[in-house]
Amino acid sequence: MLVAAVFLASFAPAVDAHAAQAATVVSPKRPLNVRAGSAVWTAQVRTLPHGAAVSIDCQVKGQLINQGSVRVTDQWDRLTDGSYVSDAWIRRPAAAIPACGPAAPVAPAAVAAAAAVTTTTGTVASGGTPLKARTAPVHTAPLIAALPNGTQLTLVCQQRGENIAGSQRVTPMWDRLPEGTYVSDAYVRRTATPPPCTAANQPVAAAAAPSTGGDWTSPLPGFRARPGFRTANNPNHIGVDIMSFTGTPIHAASAGTVLEVVCNIEAGHSCDQAGSASIGGCGWYVKLQHEGGISTLYCHMVRKALVQPGQKVKAGQVIGYVGSSGNSSAPHLHYEVHINAPPTGPQNAIDPLPFMRTHGAEIG
Repeated sequence: MLVAAVFLASFAPAVDAHAAQAATVVSPKRPLNVRAGSAVWTAQVRTLPHGAAVSIDCQVKGQLINQGSVRVTDQWDRLTDGSYVSDAWIRRPAAAIPACGPAAPVAPAAVAAAAAVTTTTGTVASGGTPLKARTAPVHTAPLIAALPNGTQLTLVCQQRGENIAGSQRVTPMWDRLPEGTYVSDAYVRRTATPPPCTAANQPVAAAAAPSTGGDWTSPLPGFRARPGFRTANNPNHIGVDIMSFTGTPIHAASAGTVLEVVCNIEAGHSCDQAGSASIGGCGWYVKLQHEGGISTLYCHMVRKALVQPGQKVKAGQVIGYVGSSGNSSAPHLHYEVHINAPPTGPQNAIDPLPFMRTHGAEIG
């Protein structure tokens, strides 16, 4: 099964020929989270108190942490048990930590250990029809696996999604599995109710297979867009909103070049926090330039995009993740299409829905 390769690192024991370095946790206000990968949205394995001794095997580049007690850094320390801590909270010898080698397949035992912190167990109760595991909690999301009746499940957390009437209950809740896929809780017989999905228990997301439509593809496969381009109530809304869930991969709608990666937000606020309807700005966004003078824009990402200005991207390439930064009251993607660009602005914005439909990549 393919998974998103965002900051993914190995749980396998280190094979580098060097001695581990002793270091100390410096986190006086709260315990330091130890995670399954090099970012705060990967699964939390355990916590370490202030002053705890750790043994560092190597370092990987991951999420930038700018509120650490020791330093501002995007380096994450892989401990000798295969787990990760941000180097921003670690006091260590001045000597540089060696870089970790190429990522290896994730060890099942380590995944189970990480999941054991917050998971519950369940069983597929779908009768003669296999239960579909999808990339998001809606039945239109891309199918990843079909689980036969009686399959034993590890349930990491629950996410609200499409309401389903199943054999066990009628519910809008979907259970997230360790691989990052979702199954409707309506068809799961379980021992307890899983906790709500949060950044702390979010596993590596399964890569959504982009729907193809020639040279264009939906930026959020499996999710529908609200008609909302320049409505009577909001004539300044020059895109459409595709409601989704935090962490859903956003795909480049077509091949092109990254023009901008910007935090666009009202002064005094941060794009790295959930926004609100009272805050101005597009939050974290990406602008792409395509052939024929067409530009597309992707707003409200949960964090800074995976791509950089000047980078070439392919149609369907994951460029970032859905969030609610900026002028947003719920996780969604605000998607714009501009013609005769650059520049881009209200003067050359067009309704994305008919444009995408005529390009064989209808949204939803």
